[in-house]
Amino acid sequence: MHKPFLFKLFLTFLLLFVCLGLKAQDSQIKPAFEFPTKEIYDLHIDKHGFLWIASDFGVARYDGINIVHFSSPRQISLGCTNLLEDNYGRIWFNNFNGQIFYIDHETEMLAESYNYKNESNYPRMVLFHDQLLATSDKGLFVLDTKTLTGKYIIKNTYTSSLAVLKDQVLVHGDQTWYSYKEATGLKKLAYTGDEQLAGNVYLLAKTPYHDTVYMMSNPTGMVKKLLLQNDTVKQCQQIKFNSFINTLSITPGNQWVNTIDCSYSLKNGEKIKGYNLSDIVTDLEGNTWFSSLYYGLLLQQKKDIANKTIVPALDNDDLVASIKSYKDQLLLGTQKGFLILYDPASKSTNFKIKVSPAVGSIYYIAPVDQDDYIVASSIATYKVNIPTKKITELVNIKTVKQLCYDDKAIYIASASGLFVMPRERSDRLNRQIMDTFGHVFKYNRVDNYFYLNVRTRAVTYFPDQAALFVAFKNALFKIDKNGMKPFLFNNEQVYIASLAYVDHRLYIGTISNGMLVVEKNDIQHISAQNGLFSRSIFKINPIDKNLWIVGSGPLQVFNTKKNALVDNYVFPDGNASQVFDLDGVGQMVYLATSSGLDNFPLVKNADDKKLKNYLLYVKVNNKIATGSGRRKLSYSENNVLFYVGIPAYLKAKDIYIKYCLATKTDSTWLTTEPGERTIRFSSLMPGTYTLKAIAVDPRLGMADTMIKYDFTIAEPWWGGIGFKIILGFVFLFIIFYVYVTMLLKRLSLKKAFDTQQQLILAERQRISAEMHDDIGSGVFAIQTLADTASKNENASPEISEIKNMVSDLSVKIREVIWSTNVGNDNLENLLYYTYFQINKLFEHSAIDFVSELPDDIIDLKITTLSRRNIYLLVKELVHNAIKHSKATTIELKMFANEQTLYISVDDNGVGIDSNKARPNGMGLGNIRSRVEKLNGTLSIANNEGAHISIKIPFSALQVVEFDKKLNKWQLFITSLIKVPSDQQQDK
Repeated sequence: MHKPFLFKLFLTFLLLFVCLGLKAQDSQIKPAFEFPTKEIYDLHIDKHGFLWIASDFGVARYDGINIVHFSSPRQISLGCTNLLEDNYGRIWFNNFNGQIFYIDHETEMLAESYNYKNESNYPRMVLFHDQLLATSDKGLFVLDTKTLTGKYIIKNTYTSSLAVLKDQVLVHGDQTWYSYKEATGLKKLAYTGDEQLAGNVYLLAKTPYHDTVYMMSNPTGMVKKLLLQNDTVKQCQQIKFNSFINTLSITPGNQWVNTIDCSYSLKNGEKIKGYNLSDIVTDLEGNTWFSSLYYGLLLQQKKDIANKTIVPALDNDDLVASIKSYKDQLLLGTQKGFLILYDPASKSTNFKIKVSPAVGSIYYIAPVDQDDYIVASSIATYKVNIPTKKITELVNIKTVKQLCYDDKAIYIASASGLFVMPRERSDRLNRQIMDTFGHVFKYNRVDNYFYLNVRTRAVTYFPDQAALFVAFKNALFKIDKNGMKPFLFNNEQVYIASLAYVDHRLYIGTISNGMLVVEKNDIQHISAQNGLFSRSIFKINPIDKNLWIVGSGPLQVFNTKKNALVDNYVFPDGNASQVFDLDGVGQMVYLATSSGLDNFPLVKNADDKKLKNYLLYVKVNNKIATGSGRRKLSYSENNVLFYVGIPAYLKAKDIYIKYCLATKTDSTWLTTEPGERTIRFSSLMPGTYTLKAIAVDPRLGMADTMIKYDFTIAEPWWGGIGFKIILGFVFLFIIFYVYVTMLLKRLSLKKAFDTQQQLILAERQRISAEMHDDIGSGVFAIQTLADTASKNENASPEISEIKNMVSDLSVKIREVIWSTNVGNDNLENLLYYTYFQINKLFEHSAIDFVSELPDDIIDLKITTLSRRNIYLLVKELVHNAIKHSKATTIELKMFANEQTLYISVDDNGVGIDSNKARPNGMGLGNIRSRVEKLNGTLSIANNEGAHISIKIPFSALQVVEFDKKLNKWQLFITSLIKVPSDQQQDK
């Protein structure tokens, strides 16, 4: 009698357990993200891992961050279903008005060869090799996905659904079965099984499970399993569901029947109730997505590797705030001020003690030797011996932030100051500590410790530099034998939150600049460029030669041996900013978080979990660029945006992009903000560019492939080679025109100058001739008469005076005639005439005159003025020597080389006394004046007489001929220019 009752009770508990299990399973399904609609018909994960969503709002793509909606102006209704992906990466779908569309290069296009206007229902579609097959009232529509051309295969019947098998497509319509092959087309098949009831709608699942095809029928709610054998479709099983069937979701791992009330797994009997699902898919990360006709897009994330650690002694309303390992066990400090020793192996608590009745939360635990630990709360600090559980309060030290130690002392950073506690009471040790740290500390002799009353947040002793690094409230300082001074990086103070020393390196976690690694005197900056995700580092925990970094980003590990971040570990999905503390025991890592104590195994990522990234599209001046290969852009197309797709859903907002716009001279790498998927460049200069980009996940590392995109921005039309050549020709033409204009002007001036010179020379020649012929002959006649009259015995003295005056006048007239005669304008005539005239001065003198005439005189045309000045200069020099030197011999030399005329007058007289010479005397003053006019130099020396030498450059003597430098090609150019004008005049 009791057995039936017990059996019923057992069944009741079993059903309750199953229901609780289903409820727990269903509770893992949650809304994925805010989507514009709650009515979704179909889902698809493409080969890259992107999620495609077909809803009553159309088709959209989701990559974990952004939703991209697609539409076409030719789309007459938005509601879409039947998502497919061909071999070329196009996404195909149809709307409920029968239009077939595909998305290619971010553009939605209509398949125009399918005549939706003649169809009574929207099509069912499948992809078979490189063909798209769609049902039709006309039979079967076949479209080549290579050429995008389509046609109808007519069999005098309509088709309603299709299923793709390995080498053929099973087609159903009007209670008739067909097989389609690309080579043979449609072939009718036989059917064995239950009768197909009139009024029922029969639809095939487009994807089979192995060789089994699934067909559903409504409103009966039946699912049939079919096999195709020897041109016969055979029914092998029929399953009855007491509800309307929405869809069949067939995946490689499961088969789901989605009804209005519940979704059933045909593989293991699992049920998902109450969501009215239309499709179920699993992405490449292992997350399961559900499309619902009531609740929109739902998500069931893959199981997290983290597990909750149940500490038996921990109160339900208490949380673990700090962790430190102790002999393969865990010391746990709680928010209520308890210290718990927990054994992970036995999952038991060895002890639980209240550190002090008044103590607050225990936020810090650190060992100072094998069994003694410092336990710090928000208001006090204690020393605890673990084996004896003895607790000693450190009265002078409040709220320890960090400590470290060596064999000499313990260094403690706390809210009440910085403390150095010697290991023993020793004057020698105290002196050593004072010397090591430059006597900056004060000493408490009673309690034997050194201190600075400055609030301190972190401290670490760096033995390689024999220095203490201390983070005060304002900045990081270094204390060594030279005293205390700020620690600088790039000549700026460093603001930090944590310090750690491991393997001869000091690790500095900054507040806003990543991590610094100090090794001897070298400083390395670890930032986003090196894969660091956090700009702010809250905590650095050394665990087994690795540094576990808790910062503003996800949890990361820095390998101290490789001196680099490692990205090959699987981390839990919890946000790193919620982690209070962490430590490890064996291969397990324990996290004290705001949601409890988590644990996870330290395992490496599988190779197939590598991150993927793709360049989805490029926009140039806000227009999507099409085409492949190196893209050539115009000068105005210089605003380029790249959209990178990264199919990742668990931690999409943590992923960033490392990129570089490489040129011939620059290859600087930059990073985007976490979660950002666009890279924009504005106002690019002409040149050749290559975008290199790769996605970086702090947990998975860099993506498996590098994105590369080559493009060239052309020079503007005014910067092209053709324009430069034309501009060069125009510039040369302008120069040529200006030059020719100036040349013609110079030729015109030369012609006028030559004409003027000819007129001047002709006039000089006329004057010289008239003076010689008329005035000279008259003066000669007067001189002859005066000479005759002076010979008369009765001649008066005036006659002799007239004779002398006429004689002097005759000489001057001859000089004027000589100077005006054009034929005398050369150096040779000047020298001969000068020697001849100077010789006349000595005809009635007792002084010996010595002259030297050069044998070879260069042919040099000189000006009339310079010729006369030289003659008068030499004449005056010799005349002065005759008059004042009292010399017996006077020597005159005149000779020339290629550039200079040399004149020297030497005598053996009394010389020239410059002190007695009158400053305003006419003789020497005239000589100097004439030499200066000729740009010459005058030197006077006294050595047994006077020695005067003069140097006159030919440049001051010779005639300047206008445009003498005109060469043959210039004359040739002018002749070319002048010829047409001369011909015109001839005409």
